[in-house]
Amino acid sequence: MSDQAFLSWLHQAIPLTAAMQIDEIDYTGNQLQLSAPLEPNLNDKGTGFAGSIASIATLSGWCLLTLWLRERGIDADVMIAKSEQRYLAPVTDRLKAVATLPDDAVVEQFWQRFQEKLRARLPISVAVGNEQTVFELQGDYAAIQR
Repeated sequence: MSDQAFLSWLHQAIPLTAAMQIDEIDYTGNQLQLSAPLEPNLNDKGTGFAGSIASIATLSGWCLLTLWLRERGIDADVMIAKSEQRYLAPVTDRLKAVATLPDDAVVEQFWQRFQEKLRARLPISVAVGNEQTVFELQGDYAAIQR
């Protein structure tokens, strides 16, 4: 499935993504970027709404693991099980979230556990920002074979 086809599916499967106007996706295999315009995600101060920032960050990690598993022919339920978030500065431009897989050894451990137990957790780091990181998320994403 192409990035654009996945994005179209995402807008239907998770309507919030359409309301946020997430309009860019770039999946490279070990990293995924989602982006959305600031305007539909504003707060009363004219900066990025904290809920939108946390949402695009959480979604980027979810999309990264979902697509990574699909590349391996796995149809799994993916969900965030735990997250720690830090707001570092206001968002004043496009919301751009970049989710990154951990190092190869951690991914391999996740993959082995998933194949054995049909369920596993993977830590994924996400940064939101353009020139500088303005929000960080450290998330544990769970995957369960359907």
